[in-house]
Amino acid sequence: MSEALPTDPGLRRVGLFWARYEARDWAGAEALLHPQASCRWRATRERFDGPTAIVHVNAVYPEGWSIHLLELHRLAPQLVLSLVRVDHEGRSFWAHSHFRFEQEWIAQIDEYWSDATEAPAWREGLPGRSLTPPDARPGLPLDPALWA
Repeated sequence: MSEALPTDPGLRRVGLFWARYEARDWAGAEALLHPQASCRWRATRERFDGPTAIVHVNAVYPEGWSIHLLELHRLAPQLVLSLVRVDHEGRSFWAHSHFRFEQEWIAQIDEYWSDATEAPAWREGLPGRSLTPPDARPGLPLDPALWA
């Protein structure tokens, strides 16, 4: 993704959502969500119903993290995919998040989270295998004023 911010309204809405999270603007993030919005964390089989619940679970996460918005893609008229990396206490976590819209509101978020771990020993020495450097992409700027 280029460094230029997207002009597509759905992509901008998702960018603003992540920018407000990064700024710890919880009320601002909640205002982007549909009154009946829900968020599913597929890997842990959790679901959070309502804007307050969705934002609260992130607001109470232990502090010290930073979000890097790496990619935004329009998948369909009402569907946007984002890829973020969250750095926290020397570790990195990634989320592929599918955002479904109802009008301008974010109505559904489906997230698939993973974290950086060591590769299992059984893969050492496999043909064609090599280790890659850590993902250090800075991502798009997350100043909420740029996305509003």
